[in-house]
Amino acid sequence: MNKSIQAIARINLKNIKVPHLITWICTGAVIANLIVDIALAHKDIIVNNVIISIGLYFYLLILLAPIFIPARNFRRIFNLGGKREGFFWGSLVVYVLLAAIISLCNTVIYYAFDRLIVDNVKGIIGVINLIEVFGWSRHGALVAFIQQFAFLFWVAAFLHTLTAAQDKWYGWAADLMIIIVLTVFIPIAPLRAGVAFFFYVIIFSSPFIQIASCLLIALAIYALNKPILARKVM
Repeated sequence: MNKSIQAIARINLKNIKVPHLITWICTGAVIANLIVDIALAHKDIIVNNVIISIGLYFYLLILLAPIFIPARNFRRIFNLGGKREGFFWGSLVVYVLLAAIISLCNTVIYYAFDRLIVDNVKGIIGVINLIEVFGWSRHGALVAFIQQFAFLFWVAAFLHTLTAAQDKWYGWAADLMIIIVLTVFIPIAPLRAGVAFFFYVIIFSSPFIQIASCLLIALAIYALNKPILARKVM
């Protein structure tokens, strides 16, 4: 990795303060609520309660950062002398890092904390974590981490590319296509089956297929940023 890409990656990481702030505020609020729930459960005030895992709130960062980086950081980096090629690779590095860190944090929380709560707090019977909901936990912690990483990387690549294209006609066309899928494909059974199959592959299929599909689709989508960046007007 050359110094230009490293520098742009660092700038991107430093200039996503709003996503960080939103993530930590929501996470802090959830932790406070969890403390109250545990205290009430110990006093038998609440029973058979199901809570949302703290780890899932870290997902907010991977949902927000790919929107802020192309929308706000591109012009800032370009004005600082950054190149389009450097922005392309520097942003990619950021998403790889964020997906890996968030996946690691949530995996640790699921195996070390979520299970501890269920086993030791009698009023709480379950903790909702996508690692379990999506079935990634069936194959152990390492595979769960990699499956989660691949999925989050796909999410980041999709959101970044969609945001980067918003000032051009093809961005509006992509928005229209998403609306069509949601409003036309889903109500029609054969088309709905196609949408369901896509999400089955990238979420619920066997680990090898799920990981490979997410990574390949993510890289293909992110590659579209090459022509998008080439047509960006400063």
